[in-house]
Amino acid sequence: MDDSVTVADLKKLLEPMFDAMLHDHERATLSYHLEQRVGEQWLGDKEPLGDDDVVGSTMTWVRWEVLDEEGGSASLDLDGSPEELVEAVQSDLQDFIAETSFAWGELRQPRTQP
Repeated sequence: MDDSVTVADLKKLLEPMFDAMLHDHERATLSYHLEQRVGEQWLGDKEPLGDDDVVGSTMTWVRWEVLDEEGGSASLDLDGSPEELVEAVQSDLQDFIAETSFAWGELRQPRTQP
C-alpha cells in the first residue's frame, strides 16, 4: 500500500467488509476507529485518529464496537495489498462475531464479497 494512506482511505476499504459481515441491525450499532502506536506513544486510544491522519508503517489496529461488545483487529499489515489488509481484518471480525453473545459460535461468511 501507499506510504501516505490516510484513516479515510482505510475506512473506504473497510466499509464494504463491515457491510458484508454484519447483519443490518448489528451494522446499525457499529462504531470503529483506528489506534496507532508510535514508539511508546499510543495515538487514538482516548480520541480516535482523524480521517486526514496518515497511517504510516507503525503498529495500527482497528477497534470496533457492535451491540455494546468491543473487539478489534490484529496489527494491520500496510506492506501488503489492500485486498490482503481487508481479508485480514475480515478474519479478525469473523473471529470476534463467533465469540460474541449475539452470534456465539457462528462462523459467519460475508453476504457479498467486499
